[in-house]
Parts: sequence; structure tokens; C-alpha cells
Amino acid sequence: MKAVQIKEFGDVDVLEEIDAPTPKILKKQVLVKNHAVAIDPYDVKFIQGLAGEADKLPLIPGSSVIGEVIAVGEEVTDFQVGDRVAATRHHQTYAEEVPVGQSAVAKVPAELDDEHAVAAVIGAATGYQMITDDLDVQAGQKVLIQGGAGSVGSVAIQAALNRGAVVYATAKPADFDYLKSLGDVTPVDYHTAYENDLSDFDAVLDTIGGAVAIQSAKILKQGGKLRNLTSYDDEAMSAFDIDAEHTYLKGKRPNLAALYADMVAGKINVKVGEVKPFTVANLRDAHAAARQGSAAGKVVLTF
Repeated sequence: MKAVQIKEFGDVDVLEEIDAPTPKILKKQVLVKNHAVAIDPYDVKFIQGLAGEADKLPLIPGSSVIGEVIAVGEEVTDFQVGDRVAATRHHQTYAEEVPVGQSAVAKVPAELDDEHAVAAVIGAATGYQMITDDLDVQAGQKVLIQGGAGSVGSVAIQAALNRGAVVYATAKPADFDYLKSLGDVTPVDYHTAYENDLSDFDAVLDTIGGAVAIQSAKILKQGGKLRNLTSYDDEAMSAFDIDAEHTYLKGKRPNLAALYADMVAGKINVKVGEVKPFTVANLRDAHAAARQGSAAGKVVLTF
């Protein structure tokens, strides 16, 4: 099968096309004939060498897959050959065939095209999980989403609004109109010392970390929840009487299936940007562009 691997970290030219053997699946895995992948910030950072795991090179990178089940492990109970499914997994998706554990796989509703379905499996699924599970946002709560214009933040905004929350979101002023297009959102300029003006928040989703985590902590009420996707200073955070945790996407079926149901119902919109064929040249171009800044919508490459 056709795949793209890296033997070392570095510039985008470390992405090289190879002929790889068909993956062998484990008892609880399915083998998916890949239809499309999305370009995720984690994959971009990994190939730069900013996410560890040098001891595992060479490997096939990539974290998203959508396609058709072409084989099932002997202990798989929920899927059969021919099912259209999607998932996130740790590496191995920049390939024509991808093995995935059944606990991570969700069936894709017929109403969703490949591009939107695969664009949702990482960033959108993370934002959705943060609101519905990690923060468990309730109606009437006041919530701040840090980085509201990104793939994680934009879906977190929509999910929080769907739950009846009062939603604020940080972004640069150029993105304020986009934030308002998502619903009744109060935009906040992240360049400002907004922590001096905002207070009494029930929950904050911090997609940025560092000093932003401290700003987030300052606006929370006593016992308020902060969920952080990157990093913060534990010692500095201990000065605040809040419920703060570093968390991450669990990548399990119930979350993705619920997100897909809300997308089909028109309750969640996932923004797709450029769609191009999966070639090593297009993959390198997409990664090079991502290193320069966030794209206007998730870039998708189709097989």
C-alpha cells in the first residue's frame, strides 16, 4: 500500500512516500481503507520534533482516518466489513490502510461527507469532549473559551451554547465576526489584560497554556473549573482556589458519535478549508503552511 513515513524529524521534506505492507490487525482492531486525512497541529509539531518519540522512528505519522472497514479482528463485535467509519489514532494514518481499535471507531452518518467527518475527529472532538465531559458545562454557567477561533475552541463555543451557557471567547479582533457567527458569544481581545475586567466565571477551557492559564485562573470563581490542553505552572496555579486539570482528547467512540449526531442535526458546524488529493507533495505543502499559521478551516487530503 502507499504510505508516507518519516525517518527523522525536521523540515517537511522528511515526509517520504513508501510502499508499505498491509497492516496486521489485532483481535480488537478493524482495518480501514482510508478515504481522507485531516492535517492536525499535533502531527505538524510531531514531524518538527516537538512531541517526542524519537526512539520509535521510522514511522508513518498521521492521527485521523475516515473510510471503509475492510477487515475485522476476531474479537470485534460492533463493526463489520463495509461499515463507513472514522477515528483518531496515535500515528499510522498517512496510509491507504489503517488499523484502529474498535473502542475508538465511530460509524459515520450518511449525511456527513468524508471531509467534514474527518475534520472533526481531533480538534472538534476535543472541544466537544471538554464541554460535555471534562467541564460538564450546565445551563446558565458563565464560560470562557481561550482560542475561540480555532478548531477546538469554535466547537467548544457551539457545544457550550447548545447547553445554555453564557459564553465568552478570546481571539484577535479580526476573528470577532467569525465568533459572533457561531451564536451569542462575547468576543474578548486576547491582546488585552482582560483578567482585570472579567470575573466570576464557572469554567474556562484553555487551549493555549503558559501565562494564559494564569489569566484564566484569575477570572474563575472559587471552585471554578479550568481544563488546560497544553501546560501551566503547577506552583503558580496552586495559589488559586479552583479545580484545575491538564487534560486531553480520550479518542473514544461515544464522544465522536455524539458529535456526529449534533453535526447532522445542525447544532455543530465544523469548518473545512482546502481539500486536495493525498500526495506527498500536497502533504508537505499542507505541513509547511501549517507551520506558518492556522489555516481558515481544517485542511483535508483525500485518497
